[in-house]
Amino acid sequence: MCKDGMFDNHIDNIEYTKNLFGEEISKSKIIDRLKFFPTTIWQPNWNNTKILKKEINDTCQTRKTLNSNRSDRRHGVNGKPSVFNPDLAIKILSVYCPKEANIYDPFAGGGTRGYIAKKMGNNYSGVELRIEEVNRIKNQMKLWNEHFNLKSGNSEDIHYDNKFNFSYTCPPYYDLEKYSDLDNDLSNAKTYADFLIMIKNVLKTTYDLLEDNSFCIWVVGNFRNKKGELVSFNADTIHIAKEQGFKLWDEIIWNGASNVALTRIGKFEKNKKAIRIHEYILVFKKCN
Repeated sequence: MCKDGMFDNHIDNIEYTKNLFGEEISKSKIIDRLKFFPTTIWQPNWNNTKILKKEINDTCQTRKTLNSNRSDRRHGVNGKPSVFNPDLAIKILSVYCPKEANIYDPFAGGGTRGYIAKKMGNNYSGVELRIEEVNRIKNQMKLWNEHFNLKSGNSEDIHYDNKFNFSYTCPPYYDLEKYSDLDNDLSNAKTYADFLIMIKNVLKTTYDLLEDNSFCIWVVGNFRNKKGELVSFNADTIHIAKEQGFKLWDEIIWNGASNVALTRIGKFEKNKKAIRIHEYILVFKKCN
């Protein structure tokens, strides 16, 4: 079970006292409220990560990697489907998300971001293309004794009657993982250019769904294509988001790889390709 207070971290949790003159004085340092320093490099709390992953149980049943065989693996990918780190979700929400927010997630597979958002007192609405994954997460909700809004649909042109005041997500990394055989699945895009067009549609829809002055967080990583060339997905996402009207508010390095990644360090001597152990937390804002 999760520790008491694990979901209570928030930058707005400020306690005040009054001095002899009746002036209010803040009692809470930022480290006390967040439990970490909001610098440009974040690292996971591995103990919390272990506890939360066990409770959430995102086992990736409905997706597989295209490079599951060792001979097909690309540098920086360990052959296993990726799972969003729940401690990262807590950190993002504690820093950027308003309290009791209405959160939108265009890539809601896994259920981790929905679970954490709900546990931290927010309303969460997620879109997931695969109906089998939607059904799996809904079954998990029963085990969690938690409920959030999740529907099967295409986040390129999804419709809601209401607006949201926060969004966070983690998109597919082009073809590194295959999520389904559906034509409108981003992981099935025929080319990287086609993939970026789909990303553009998702960002445009997200922008339209957000209220003014809302933050939008995308966790992305650069990766290598089938030729071994490094693809700057980070820079491409920033460029597309700004085209849709978002302002790039911040960029944070998430140093979240486990020690397993270091087992591949011996390959560097041969190919001179660094072992990638980080992703980027891209902080966008819809400014009025």
